[in-house]
Amino acid sequence: MKTDLSVRVTFPLSSRRLAGVMRWWIALAGLLVLAGVADPVFARRAITADAGREGPKEWPANTNKHTVTIVRSASEEAGRALIARAEGLQPDRAELVKAAGDVPLPREGKVWWCREQFGIRIPYAVTGDAVTYYTGLVVGYGKARMKRYAEPSSALKYTAAVKRQDRFELDGKTWQNVDVVTLKLEFRQSFCASGTEAFGFTKERTVVFDAQGKVLHVSGDGVTDVPVMAI
Repeated sequence: MKTDLSVRVTFPLSSRRLAGVMRWWIALAGLLVLAGVADPVFARRAITADAGREGPKEWPANTNKHTVTIVRSASEEAGRALIARAEGLQPDRAELVKAAGDVPLPREGKVWWCREQFGIRIPYAVTGDAVTYYTGLVVGYGKARMKRYAEPSSALKYTAAVKRQDRFELDGKTWQNVDVVTLKLEFRQSFCASGTEAFGFTKERTVVFDAQGKVLHVSGDGVTDVPVMAI
């Protein structure tokens, strides 16, 4: 008598498949950080549930999920004036156009960005106009109802400070008795610009002034890398 015996054998993951699985989990972990979620297990269940049979959920406007923090630190009027000047400096137009490549830019006005991501301007330089722009985005998101798989959130954190330096080195240059203004802009958005993507970035600018208030050096302007996480 002939008997057919079928045996199911499960092989361990190949190195290529294992690497793919690891990349997926790393991407998910990064997305959860951008979304501000502390519990990965809970977050994965929530996102999976929303993305299942029921589809996207209607999220009401929630200003608590969209925050703006702006701090300008200067003890004297002269320091505040230097911060304002550093925020008002426009990036080099030729370098800006070069960085933009085929992306069309306005021919006139104050242009501080060189491209867009999901309809959001990405900064080439930190300026006062950039701060105003991202403030408007976050405030607008907080007032909007959105249909998303996960609850939308966004944040802007901006700090500006001035400090007198007896000796200061930057980009291979050295100065004596200068005022240094540091501008730092942090922005993130999770599921606001689109229903399935989140991204964030940090951009800094340093401006060196001499004792008479003359601009000696500007550092930090340039293309900004923006990693994107998607569900």
